[in-house]
Amino acid sequence: MGETMGELGLAFIKLTKFENEEAVLDSQRVRAADMKGVATAAVKASRLFRELNSQTVKHLDTLHEYLGLMLAVHSAFTDRTSALLTVQTLLSELSSLQSRAEKLEAASSKIFGGDKSRSRKLEELQETIRATEDAKNVAIREYERIK
Repeated sequence: MGETMGELGLAFIKLTKFENEEAVLDSQRVRAADMKGVATAAVKASRLFRELNSQTVKHLDTLHEYLGLMLAVHSAFTDRTSALLTVQTLLSELSSLQSRAEKLEAASSKIFGGDKSRSRKLEELQETIRATEDAKNVAIREYERIK
């Protein structure tokens, strides 16, 4: 748009010059002066359009950088949320396993001499608890690293 306005202004300037050179009557000179005003306004509008375009590019570049940063921030928050969810899930699972182990220990302590099947289940459960605690510790370290 600005380029077209500039070309229009230059065309009017050339026409004004021609009109002034070839003018015979005063009315032709008045018309040439009016055309010169239109030509000047068109050239100024062209310059304003060019400046507007450069300012728009500058501001859009800033917005583009901001959007790139927001994408990284969003990704970081997603990673943090995922890590926190993992920690919370492991804590809940660990609590459930410990509760089951306590119930199994209470049930096996009531039976004199113990039950081999319950003892084996209790050992397996305690091994699962240790593995879950290790996973929880790793998840907490990962969460702290991301946080």
